[in-house]
Amino acid sequence: KEIMYWNSKDMSVFIEQKEFVDTAVIPLLLIDGQASKLKQNASSAEFLMALTAFIENQFKGRVILMPPVSYTTKTSRQQLGQEWDEMLKEAGFKHLFFVSSDMGWVNEESALNVIYTPSIPLENMDRKLRQSVLDDQLRQIIPVFAKRWASIS
Repeated sequence: KEIMYWNSKDMSVFIEQKEFVDTAVIPLLLIDGQASKLKQNASSAEFLMALTAFIENQFKGRVILMPPVSYTTKTSRQQLGQEWDEMLKEAGFKHLFFVSSDMGWVNEESALNVIYTPSIPLENMDRKLRQSVLDDQLRQIIPVFAKRWASIS
């Protein structure tokens, strides 16, 4: 089975199978305009996109990978999260998993469930090492998903 993305074909599947496909995974990407931060932001984005696609692949049939949400250092994290939370719940998702490498979300007083994962630069890794790194990260995230699914079911 293919990864479920935010596209018309996969949304048709979601609408038909809402009782099974009940979870949205949303990568949160910080874009900092400082020249010194651009490469780090791009590296973090690459890592998060690979990790969230890997998460979706592991939970096929239950999870849809949403398009990444990009924001700046001036964005109100609370407002951003609240808007996405309300919109996705209105669309019928029971569970929302926001994933970010931005420590700012850890400190944010928010009802949002943001899974923080430190960014690991993947650009110079061979395929095997990259897969191993993603496996390790997924092993740390699976219990978070399981706990939240159990508590909100």
